[in-house]
Amino acid sequence: MNWRASPDLSSRSRQAGAALLLLILSMIALTTVVVVTATGIRGSLGSRDEEGRQILEQSRSALLAYLSSADLDPSGRRLGEIRLFPDLPIPTGAGADSVEPAFDGLAETGGCAYRSWLPGAALAAVSTSGASARCFGRLPWKDLGLSFSGADITEASGLVPWLIFSPNLATSPACMRDLNPLIAPSVYSGYACPTTLPYPWITVVDERGNLLSDRVAFALILPGPELAGQIRSNTAPASAYLDRVLINASCPSPCVPGVYDNAGYNHADGSPTVLIRATPSGAATDRITYYGSSYEFNDRLVYVTIDELLATIETRARRETIGRLREYRSLRGYFPFASAFNTINGDCVNGLRFGHLPTQPGTCLSGDELAMPAWFTDAGWHRYLVYSSSARCVRGNTACNAPGLSVDSQNNINALVIGPSSAITSAPFAASKSAAQTPLIGASPSANAADYLDSVENAAGLADVFESTRTQPPPGNDRLEIVE
Repeated sequence: MNWRASPDLSSRSRQAGAALLLLILSMIALTTVVVVTATGIRGSLGSRDEEGRQILEQSRSALLAYLSSADLDPSGRRLGEIRLFPDLPIPTGAGADSVEPAFDGLAETGGCAYRSWLPGAALAAVSTSGASARCFGRLPWKDLGLSFSGADITEASGLVPWLIFSPNLATSPACMRDLNPLIAPSVYSGYACPTTLPYPWITVVDERGNLLSDRVAFALILPGPELAGQIRSNTAPASAYLDRVLINASCPSPCVPGVYDNAGYNHADGSPTVLIRATPSGAATDRITYYGSSYEFNDRLVYVTIDELLATIETRARRETIGRLREYRSLRGYFPFASAFNTINGDCVNGLRFGHLPTQPGTCLSGDELAMPAWFTDAGWHRYLVYSSSARCVRGNTACNAPGLSVDSQNNINALVIGPSSAITSAPFAASKSAAQTPLIGASPSANAADYLDSVENAAGLADVFESTRTQPPPGNDRLEIVE
């Protein structure tokens, strides 16, 4: 389902209403309710700084809620995937002889911009653009269920954030198979499909050009009012909203001189998008010598790293897994066997009780696989989450009583799920391996439990003895949840 079926305004209104209802439901499900009324914030707080902070925080929360609620989205996207493409001026009609008014709060169809894109040109799917894909534009706030009272179609006041995200969040499983913490240690090495990481993450620097993060999944920038030379309209380029900074070579150390352009997108393919979080020009009197002449800047930026995003959506994935396992037992009276650690497709292994989730139909005994939704398996969560069942609560032995699995000396556990978190790749290493964990070896999952689990006891799970996060020595961070 496209979030916007056609340029027709009545059709767009109906679809926007459906999308709004969908996202409201998802946010309720996630106990996240997001409503931003720009004029209301302004009137109650009397501070544009506080107004901007709240707009950015609520927009960030809304986007995280959207990324965590693929199960409520009929478009078929996977958990963590973005299909609400940013709002940009694009052509209308078969002849493309006119430009659709942009900045209406609705997501674009067609995908993202690209390196050579100009306002008024068609957008393209990330898979079509390949290495040149650039995903940026105004936040589709109506589709996210946000309310910006007073925001007009040109939005000269700069009260609607711009969204910039790595195309890794919009690529398909055919190009990037996993969208879960298995990819956390991956380093970008050039565009290719399929691969572990087809695009670099976004880089954000501080007011002197020093690195804040080179692992940014998405950023939100609130433009603020027009600056000199910015003329905003419904067909204006990003530079009419987002600012650039020239950092002088004389900037006091530590400093990285150069030009930093939040509206820039024509950098070389394979290079990361670089954004700057600088001091507004009105408050930079003590720093004015850092910058080139006529320093004018009022962008406000917040960002979410891929590690923060993965931790958020993992919560949703674990909750789904536990719910499905409980449903499985309620129907059968026992829990399923597991999939081996190095299995790609979730093939069940008859008699195996410690490994990954068994999701592939017909690979164990008929009907004994764990039925998981496509939004879950398309992101590879069945290759990441660790699962174990008691020998007394599986097919052939269904007593489901003690002695079962042992967790912190409690020995009556019938099944559990562990979220391994991101791999520990530098010292101090996990006690289970005493070396860098490599859960992915090339494109294949590791067969070694110690590449996923940090605790010695947890990695030796075939002994049926586990320990919770509370009792693990640092830097262990296995997140264990008892299913019942």
